[in-house]
Amino acid sequence: MNIFDTIRLYDFRIYFRLYELSMSSIFWRDFFYIFGRYGIIVFFVAFIYLIMKKKIRAFLCIFLAMGVAGAVDLLIYMFWQRPRPFIAHSDLVSNIYGTSANLSSFPSSHTYIAFAIATSIFLYGHRRLGSVLFVMAILVAMGRIGLGLHYPSDIVGGILLGILSGVAVYFMVRGWEKREPEVK
Repeated sequence: MNIFDTIRLYDFRIYFRLYELSMSSIFWRDFFYIFGRYGIIVFFVAFIYLIMKKKIRAFLCIFLAMGVAGAVDLLIYMFWQRPRPFIAHSDLVSNIYGTSANLSSFPSSHTYIAFAIATSIFLYGHRRLGSVLFVMAILVAMGRIGLGLHYPSDIVGGILLGILSGVAVYFMVRGWEKREPEVK
């Protein structure tokens, strides 16, 4: 067995354990459903907070980070479309939540959006809110696996994509800020 087969094996095992957990307990099923399906709403509430506080550059950083991550996701999608676990393993798992099957599993878009937002807010000096959003992003990511929608490697890809796009855009926006002439 080569390294990729080993990774795929563990990827499926972790996925299947969380999926089984969600199917065996109403608490875990509801937990994964709430965070996996609706947890992303918290991040959009953070947008409203930034607008109310007039933190336009942080808001811009978030939108650009999501755009960069989305563009990278589109490039990946053009060359590789990983089927969702409930399609690839339809003999073992089912799509009980009615999620669209025509979307690729890798990377998890909910996860990269959540981590891009959390990273951007954290780096822009909103440490407390950013920290809360990182915890929420982890819960969203776990929920996506528990719902049977993603493998752990899809989540890891989403985390890396979200954080890297948030960091890259932060430094890009900070560079623009340094070049702006001072208004007296």
